[in-house]
Amino acid sequence: MRTVVIDPGHGGKDPGAIGVNKTYEKDVALSVALKFGNMLKEKHPNIEVVYTRFTDVFIGLAERAKKANSISADVFVSIHANAAVNKKAAGAEVWVLGLHKSAAALEIAKKENSSILMEDDHGSKYQDFDPKDPDAYIGLAMRQNAYLDQSLNFANSVQSSFVHDAKRFDRGVKQAGFMVLYRTTMPAILIELGFLSNAQEEKYLSSAIGQDELAKSIYIGFKKYKDQIDGVNHSISEKEEQKEQVKEIVHEEKTEVKVVPENKEQVVFKVQISASSVSIPTIAANFKGLNDVEQHQLNGIYKYTVGNFFTFEEAKSRQKDVRNIGFDSAFIVAYYNGEKITVQEGVRRTKENSQ
Repeated sequence: MRTVVIDPGHGGKDPGAIGVNKTYEKDVALSVALKFGNMLKEKHPNIEVVYTRFTDVFIGLAERAKKANSISADVFVSIHANAAVNKKAAGAEVWVLGLHKSAAALEIAKKENSSILMEDDHGSKYQDFDPKDPDAYIGLAMRQNAYLDQSLNFANSVQSSFVHDAKRFDRGVKQAGFMVLYRTTMPAILIELGFLSNAQEEKYLSSAIGQDELAKSIYIGFKKYKDQIDGVNHSISEKEEQKEQVKEIVHEEKTEVKVVPENKEQVVFKVQISASSVSIPTIAANFKGLNDVEQHQLNGIYKYTVGNFFTFEEAKSRQKDVRNIGFDSAFIVAYYNGEKITVQEGVRRTKENSQ
């Protein structure tokens, strides 16, 4: 983990949500973002922290994502505050890119995407995307997202910290079509810290104590996500190529649909090329000509892999091939007895079986 981009939502002429006591979302987002960034700098001096804005200025959504993409950031964290017609609505939630599953989720995406209309030449910049049109969001959700697994893992870590460390009401991890996430090319999350439309929660969000607690919770979630990745990296340090591969491994729930290879007793490596919140037919035309794509489903997320290999080296070779045709973030996954296991466990079992 080398570079983290922190994106305080809204700014300048775009105040975002406005609380019942006139607290601006843009101010809460910036304050919490700076506090989170300072924690990162203090505790991880080797990580470069980059802000999309660090003052009260207006930045377009495309420009925010472009900044993160241009420096090949490892993660993107967009920070916002919520508002609702229901003045009792409260709690924190974390979002990743995907298809909304409720009218309320669509409304959140519309609210955050509405700043597009404040940008000059927004019609050509966003290919006439209309943030008010519900149909426009289907196209965003249909995008194959190679970072969906990582984004969900990161989002769950942060949401868990909001609930257990900051004691916020748990609104869960959700998906919707946020343009700023759609444009990024790395694991990315959008955080809604709480509801400014709730007078009690507005008071908390605008307080130094509340902002410190929320920033600390984001940091704890980030640290947990980082430790998971780094822990995997250190666990199979025998080979340099394994170190490089394992950076992309994400721990996943054990409830994943079983994939049973022809020989159940052997470790089988596959190359994951994509993930999506909607099912995509596994025809070659949808996957740059690949004709051996398999689909696996976990908790409403569809994952796509190619190949069935009995050695890590064979999988590594196929990974290189699919990266060369455009699946830049393809990574290796492993199964044993039809169950998903970590790659380091697969490498260990393969090594033992060969002795």
